[in-house]
Amino acid sequence: MKLSPTAVRQSRIERGWSQEQLAIASGLSLRTVQRVESEGIASLSTAASLAATYGIPLLQLQETLAASEPRPFGRGVVAVFYLGVAVLMLAAVGESGRLPGDRMSTGILATDILVAVVGAALAIPAAVRLVRAGHFTGVILAALGMPLVTLLCGGLLVSALAHRIPMWQLLGIGGCGLALVGMSARALLQGQKPGPNTIRLWTPPSRQPD
Repeated sequence: MKLSPTAVRQSRIERGWSQEQLAIASGLSLRTVQRVESEGIASLSTAASLAATYGIPLLQLQETLAASEPRPFGRGVVAVFYLGVAVLMLAAVGESGRLPGDRMSTGILATDILVAVVGAALAIPAAVRLVRAGHFTGVILAALGMPLVTLLCGGLLVSALAHRIPMWQLLGIGGCGLALVGMSARALLQGQKPGPNTIRLWTPPSRQPD
C-alpha cells in the first residue's frame, strides 16, 4: 500500500513523537517506521496500525494527500543547475571583455550568445524543477553567489598572470560568494532523492516494544 511520507511524518511530529516512540506505540519496528517515512511503502497491517496509533482514518495517510508533496530529485539536477549557471557566468565574463570596435567583436559576440544559450538551456529547466520542488531559497542563493565566485576566479587569474597579490576586497567578495553557494548547495541537496547506490553509514537498531 502506498502512503504519503509527508502525512505520516507530519502526524508524528504534531504529536511530538520521535520515530522510536512511534515504533513503540504502534508495535512496529523502527526500521519499518523509517521505511514508511522515506518511501511511503507499507503493508495493509502496517498502515492500519499507524492510522490506529494516530487515531485518524487510513485515508488521511494514503497517497491521495501526497499530490502537493514536492517531487524528489536526484543529485544530477543540482549539478546541471550549477553547471548551467557557471556557463552563463562564463558568457557574461566574455561579453564584459569584448571591445565593440575590435575586428573580432562580432565573432566574440556570437560566441558569447551561443554560450549563454547553452547555459540557459541547462540552468532554466533545472531551476524550474528545483523551484517546483520547494527549493526556491537554494536557487536564489546560487543566483546571488555564483557571480561573486566568478568574479573571484577571474580576479585570482588576473592576479596570477600579473604576478600580483589579490586585493582583500576581492577575497572578501569572493568569500561571501562561496558562502552563498555553500548554503545553496546545502539547501538543495537536502531535498535530493537518494540513489540506488546510496550507502548508509549507520542505521539505528530497531527497538521492540516491551
